[in-house]
Amino acid sequence: MKNFFKLLNFELNRVMKLLLILMGFTFIVQLVGVFVARSNYLTHLEMIQQNEGSSVSQVLQSIGYFSFDRVVNSLFFIGPIMICVAAIMFYIFLIWYRDWFGKNTFVYRLLMLPTARINLFFAKLTTIVLATLSLVGFQLIAIQIEMLVMKWTVPGEYVMEVTLRQLIEIHPVLSLIAPNQFELFMSLYGAGILTVIILFTAILLERSYRMKGVLFGGTFVVAVNLLVILPLILNQTIFDSFLYNGEVLLIILALGVIVLVGSIWLSKRLLDEKIRV
Repeated sequence: MKNFFKLLNFELNRVMKLLLILMGFTFIVQLVGVFVARSNYLTHLEMIQQNEGSSVSQVLQSIGYFSFDRVVNSLFFIGPIMICVAAIMFYIFLIWYRDWFGKNTFVYRLLMLPTARINLFFAKLTTIVLATLSLVGFQLIAIQIEMLVMKWTVPGEYVMEVTLRQLIEIHPVLSLIAPNQFELFMSLYGAGILTVIILFTAILLERSYRMKGVLFGGTFVVAVNLLVILPLILNQTIFDSFLYNGEVLLIILALGVIVLVGSIWLSKRLLDEKIRV
């Protein structure tokens, strides 16, 4: 266990710079989005007041309140989130291939450490999970700060306050990365962790068998994904919705656990027997 935490600390230190860059980029771009949305709203507001001399109530009837959903629905807000998602997906591959193709093939030094090689697998997996949760947590904090900036820079009579929970409920991207329901949160992130494990196993297949491994890895990814969604496909086609949705989900969950255990077992075997130092 001590060696695992050493490996985890090592991997976290390596990803920290990327996380800080993504957090800073996300906050700055989204803050720009707040000021752009504010500027557009106030410009429209001033035009109406100058041309029509409308009262506050008349202005609100014309253009509505300024609420944070105007910011959330802009590219300034969604764009950085998509870039963070893409960066994490890229890092899933980089976290392994950097060790092989980096200076002095550093992976050999890692594999020769006096610890079970599967600890390297779990350290990299935990790093991806913690990096993802860190970005999500930072995003939720950043939203709170951005809403405060919005309240400070827009006249209060034109502001409609919304809570973070309401934003998550109405915005599909936020409801996907930070769902309000615990069961949905566990389901989404459980599926995400399973996806990372499958991709890690595919990478190890490629590293173990090289050119053949590309085919093995691709086949493995396609096969396990088909296996997991097979009950849903069969229930909608052959069985004509004979099973209830809850029963289908339980079968999918069971198959997901089988895939998870099988992927970890295969990864351990590849690390122990196929990848040589």
